[in-house]
Amino acid sequence: MDALINLTEQAKALKGTIIFAEGDEERTIEAAVNLKRDGICEVIALAPTLEAMTALAAKKGLDVSKIRLMTPALEALDQAILAMFIEGRKNKGLSDGDAKASALSPLMFAALYVKSGKATGTVMGARSSTPDVLRAAIGGIGAAPGMKLISSFFLMVPPSGHPVIKEPVIYSDCGVNPDPGALGLRDIAVASVKSFKSLFPQRPAKAAFLSFSTKGSAQHAMLKKITDAVASTQAYFKEDPSVLIDGELQFDTAVIADIAKRKAPQSKIQGDANIFIFPDLNAGNICYKVTERLGGFTALGPIIQGAGAPINDLSRGCSVRDIYYVAVVTLLQSR
Repeated sequence: MDALINLTEQAKALKGTIIFAEGDEERTIEAAVNLKRDGICEVIALAPTLEAMTALAAKKGLDVSKIRLMTPALEALDQAILAMFIEGRKNKGLSDGDAKASALSPLMFAALYVKSGKATGTVMGARSSTPDVLRAAIGGIGAAPGMKLISSFFLMVPPSGHPVIKEPVIYSDCGVNPDPGALGLRDIAVASVKSFKSLFPQRPAKAAFLSFSTKGSAQHAMLKKITDAVASTQAYFKEDPSVLIDGELQFDTAVIADIAKRKAPQSKIQGDANIFIFPDLNAGNICYKVTERLGGFTALGPIIQGAGAPINDLSRGCSVRDIYYVAVVTLLQSR
């Protein structure tokens, strides 16, 4: 797809490094080799033993001579960051030995390696659960300055010739926070706008807070958190004319200009939203899967946002292609 090719070329120009936490997982090692072969980035494949990676590569007929194979080692980390991590675990009741053992687990080590400034970002989750990846994100990297919530988005890439959506859009949060409050929704929206700008710096960011109601067309207590989040997000971006925030909006109002004119003529978004903020995980997760399966979109993610450095999760059902493009997005998040 043209959009993915364009993103890949932009990522290539950054000359970054991705560390894969699951280098002994067959789809991961193949994606890692492909990224290096295509000159997209430098690649580190991490696993508890080198033998596991080399045996898997040989079985798959992969040439791993151009990528760096690595096992976790405390001396490979920034020692000040490691000391902070150990101290933080001590506050949670872990001994120094237990904290060091935690730091040597592949997911946590990859996160700490990125925080140490030795890689641009990390990708994991082909074999690990989302909660395990989030623990690495929170414990190894932490939230970005000013953010209290780590969330996620899906990059939804439309099929060629789609009648409504012509360029990739962001759906958020579809993978992490079950029922965020108003401040949580604000953090999700702020992070989503920043994610969009890192991927598409030339496009204005237009974020629609979605609901079953459009601008007061329905009345219900559950709408208050949405309207409060809209107001606080608008205040956050009030000095940035390249960002438009509005809600609450029904989905058709957010994406169809004629409907927006009728339902929300004063809205800042006139059927041209490119960031969609869902009120809870039920709505977001259901909608991304419907869009992917019935709408024919490519769904990349869940992409983690709100962390202090790029760290990303994969679906355990991911393909080699999915891993490749999540790595591309991870590189772009560093901008």
